Amino acid sequence: MLAREAGVRIGFGTDLMGALDDEQLHGLRLQAEVEGPLAVLRAATSVNAELLGRADLGRIRSGAVADLLVLDGDPLRDPSVLWGGPERRAVFQGGTRVAEYDARLVL
Repeated sequence: MLAREAGVRIGFGTDLMGALDDEQLHGLRLQAEVEGPLAVLRAATSVNAELLGRADLGRIRSGAVADLLVLDGDPLRDPSVLWGGPERRAVFQGGTRVAEYDARLVL
């Protein structure tokens, strides 16, 4: 909170990979608990794009370059859709759905 109060732009990101990949969602939950869901959504999208100097990222608009995450719910009312199970989200790249929940694969 000190950084935010000092006017520092706070993005979101981790270097977790492999077996720890799913732990990134835990980071979203923690940041949402501290700053609220709107701040964490901005941190992971438009703020990160600004920090990288990339106006073509972090927004949904014509000419933007990005993947799109579609959630089953309103993250401002229920932030758990951000870190909930895969049945609550789908990922699109270039307009094509590339990741989705398939109940037949759950053991």
